[in-house]
Amino acid sequence: MPETPFLSVCIPSYAMGGHGAAYLRQSLDVLSGQSFDDFEVVVADQSEDQEIADLCVEYGALNLRHMRTDQLKRQASANTNAAIDAARGEVVKVLFQDDFLNGSLALARIAAVFANADWCLTGSAHTSDGQTQFRPMVPRYHNRIHFGKNTVSSPSVLAFRRAGAPRFDENLVWLMDVDFYRRCADQLGAPAILPEPLVVNRLHDGQVSAGVDRGLVRKELRYVRQKYAGDMSWGDWLHYMGRMRRTFF
Repeated sequence: MPETPFLSVCIPSYAMGGHGAAYLRQSLDVLSGQSFDDFEVVVADQSEDQEIADLCVEYGALNLRHMRTDQLKRQASANTNAAIDAARGEVVKVLFQDDFLNGSLALARIAAVFANADWCLTGSAHTSDGQTQFRPMVPRYHNRIHFGKNTVSSPSVLAFRRAGAPRFDENLVWLMDVDFYRRCADQLGAPAILPEPLVVNRLHDGQVSAGVDRGLVRKELRYVRQKYAGDMSWGDWLHYMGRMRRTFF
């Protein structure tokens, strides 16, 4: 494996109610079978036990680096940023630990896009059991995405050139992904779209979105409104107010 790989797969991880290591194992197994091999794996670990660290030792042949991250910053945004900051590759591929790549050609297809792109979004599918796939989704970016109408999917469909790219806003939980997509578009232009489902998103009770309440949604919508207030049109304001209204009814 090269010391400075072309691509870094950045995986924020934590115990995830006791399921984190099992989910991560499946993802690492898929990564081990990729046809494209010019990559490293960076696992940023916020768990309080050794289960994920011990698992990572088993995958040393994968050019994998495990790192402990700040236990006080429990949100996914901070952990993902830590993995990105530790990455050595020209291109960062975000992959949440409960998701996994779809097939042995996934990284090759993603890497090839960067001959002509600064960031890309791939199609995705969903699974509940780690095997059966359903509800495929082709990503579509729109310029009001930061208000929470997510037409892209999770950050696991995302890849970008590391140099000059933004970082996830650590003030956000529910809107961390869509805010990042907006800032990528602002800084890097329109994304390249790979419509095929190269990522599988796992649905389960322990995922972050399952624990988001309306109070947090309102708080983050207000925060994002203030963040982009200088660029908002009347249409943006109407869209924002519509999203806020949904949190009360």
